Amino acid sequence: MNKKLLWFPLLAALLSTGFLYTVGNIFEISFLNWNFYKETSPEGVTLEAEGSLVPFIIGSIVGFFTEKILKIKKTTLA
Repeated sequence: MNKKLLWFPLLAALLSTGFLYTVGNIFEISFLNWNFYKETSPEGVTLEAEGSLVPFIIGSIVGFFTEKILKIKKTTLA
């Protein structure tokens, strides 16, 4: 597989996922949000993390369609 066909979809997926998580955290959108909670009690420290999978799913879809578009362009140009 061509390196270009591997890196563009991966980069598109990671950037779109990161962008959606950032927008969710800035504007406090619950289905695009990622939260960490640290609680200190006499028994010890508890760390809780919760996050939405929606940005990851959307990022995967963006990467999938990016790969399909690159393959279509490669076959039409060849």
